[in-house]
Amino acid sequence: MAIEKKDRAERDNGARWPQVLGSAWHALDAKHRRTAEANIRMALGLNAQESRRLARENFRHLARVFSQFPLMARMNRENFLRFVEPCGTEYLLESLQRGRGVLILTGHLGNWEWMAYSAPFFLPARLNIVARPVRPEALHRWVTRTRQGSGNRVIPKQYALIHTLKALRRNEMVGFLLDQNAGKKTGVWAPFFGGYVLTHKTLAHIALRTGAPVHPVFNHRLPDGRYRIEMGPEIPTPSHGTLEEKAAVFTAAFNRIIEAQIRRFPAQWYWVHRRFRRFRLHPPS
Repeated sequence: MAIEKKDRAERDNGARWPQVLGSAWHALDAKHRRTAEANIRMALGLNAQESRRLARENFRHLARVFSQFPLMARMNRENFLRFVEPCGTEYLLESLQRGRGVLILTGHLGNWEWMAYSAPFFLPARLNIVARPVRPEALHRWVTRTRQGSGNRVIPKQYALIHTLKALRRNEMVGFLLDQNAGKKTGVWAPFFGGYVLTHKTLAHIALRTGAPVHPVFNHRLPDGRYRIEMGPEIPTPSHGTLEEKAAVFTAAFNRIIEAQIRRFPAQWYWVHRRFRRFRLHPPS
């Protein structure tokens, strides 16, 4: 019983406070509340009352995730199972044996920070994480240092291509959070929740050019406060069409996987991001 209480304390940092902070955030931050509720209505087809309820639950979840970020420093090779529960490692191990590295498809679901941080404790290859810079610069340095504390490497988004290629040549893993907006130059219109959104095509292009396998890796919170990390088999590579056509088909498959994960655990996704601001019912001709 004492060990169980210690485990919960290590994980939750006082689970009641994130609930309180999340509720306060939802009540006071009208901009992100409106964004989340609009996203939920558009994606899930819920009415206003149901969208408000799910958004409030989502804000509480995100407050919990943010408050747990510094606790990563307590995680190590001996105690990581108190924080996460890995499933499906055999899929990534099999791909790593080919020597081409592994590309990971994931998103802002569950506790994505803990998922990445714990990877070196149950996988033999370094994990490289493509991430956007955090502002201000002092916060960016602290966040990056914390993320790299277990042995991972953070790749700045603007240098993603060159560093990803180098990592794959070293037979390492590279993770892409593919659930954020893309620009017209870097994105392709791909299906997502009944319409189309601009989605980064970098992951598809790298996989097609290098032959590195792409694996879906997502996590969700369990009733006991831990996060189950589910690693899936390699996503089949398109075999017909030009490079751009295959990249579009591949990216569409990525979005279908992300959407399915969000539908499984809707309260644990990053609804406060304006993912649907370029949403279209039909792709441009």
